[in-house]
Amino acid sequence: MSISGALQTSITGLNGQSAAIGFISDNVANASTIGYKKVESRFQTLVTQSSAQANTHSPGGVLNQPFFANNSQGAIQQVSSTTSIALVGGGFIPVSKKNGTDGSTGLPTFETTSYFTRVGDFNQNSDGFLVNSSGYFLRGWPIDPVTGVVDSSATEEVRVSNLLDAPVATSIVDYAANLPSNALDTSGTLPATLPASSIQIFDALGNARTLNLTWTRTSNNAWELALNAPGADTTASTVAFGPITVTFGGSIAGTNIAPGTIATLGAADGTTPSGAGAGALLGSAATAVDDDASISFSIDYGSGGQTIRLDLGSYGNSLGTTQYAGDTLTLNNFQQNGVPQGNFKNLAIDQDGFVSVTFDNGNVKQFYQIPVAKFRDPTELDRVGGNAFVETPSSGAAVLTQSGASGAGDYVSAAIEGSNVDIADEFAKLIVAQRTYSANARLITAADELLQETINIRR
Repeated sequence: MSISGALQTSITGLNGQSAAIGFISDNVANASTIGYKKVESRFQTLVTQSSAQANTHSPGGVLNQPFFANNSQGAIQQVSSTTSIALVGGGFIPVSKKNGTDGSTGLPTFETTSYFTRVGDFNQNSDGFLVNSSGYFLRGWPIDPVTGVVDSSATEEVRVSNLLDAPVATSIVDYAANLPSNALDTSGTLPATLPASSIQIFDALGNARTLNLTWTRTSNNAWELALNAPGADTTASTVAFGPITVTFGGSIAGTNIAPGTIATLGAADGTTPSGAGAGALLGSAATAVDDDASISFSIDYGSGGQTIRLDLGSYGNSLGTTQYAGDTLTLNNFQQNGVPQGNFKNLAIDQDGFVSVTFDNGNVKQFYQIPVAKFRDPTELDRVGGNAFVETPSSGAAVLTQSGASGAGDYVSAAIEGSNVDIADEFAKLIVAQRTYSANARLITAADELLQETINIRR
């Protein structure tokens, strides 16, 4: 090996350690950057000629190639934002990059290139899109608003702009109460009418309405139920609707209910008597099928008939309407399926990647599911600005799957992933790089002195 060769080899050593110090500097500078993946040095020997048989070796120096630790996990940090997500394990979050604005809608347009990131600090912008701190837009599978089925055929930019939840009119009321078996009127005789039970229901416009249920004990085991709906349309020109009698231990009447007559509910025998109604109650039927007693009626609050089924429970079941000892009516359970109009309350992404909105009426609706993008070799992804990546032939194409499925990473809701840089490790590498750089510099100095001695031979 010549002295000039020693110079060239030492220069490659300087270049390699300079690159290493540059990688370390980049890592340390981004130690607090969300989703940052460190760059490590991989040194390779450069040999111009080498032969063990000829006992020759002409080294060419060293080459420092970067290794991108894209598949190395960063620390997970919990945050207050419910739209932030972090990944534990492999995989990346699919995102889009804005390239302009649509002149007709004012909404952003996007590049056709697919981008991927681990920066999950997404927040909703003024247009309803979820955007991270690097300016990338979250992508997800849309969910059909009617069927609730996830369409995994393609992803789209996540945008939640529907901030109202449509009201749902009450159609089912579950009612369970204990009717006191020894109830009597003030004179100590029958019939005895209990104070009305008022329950809240909702009309088709989401307005809260009151339905009054009044029970009258007519004999030892028989009660009449009268329904009243204040505020309902009472202009219908039909005959009056008669009371319904609930008989404990009896059986349901097997004939139709004529207007103004009584239906008896007890043990079910499979028949369904029905009857006409009037005024606020536009129609009614009393049924007891498969041991379940229910009353169906229609109320008109000005927007058309609203059919409601009042379930009184199962015959002989203590969880339904019962008749035990007592002096007052006890309401044990009341549930109804109507909801008022809902206003936006909160937007969140859960651990399964579902983007859902919580409304102030209690409803929660899912709009998207965020998949996890997997690659054959994530270390071969190309890096772009903002801690994003694009696929390459070496990395393989992205495969989208659900969170936690097929070896993909798991989403953590209300969390972000920190940098995977270890400061202590970086400073240890820095010391080695500094010493190695100095050693190569000394070799250059030594080679220079030898060359100077060679030049001085001719003097």
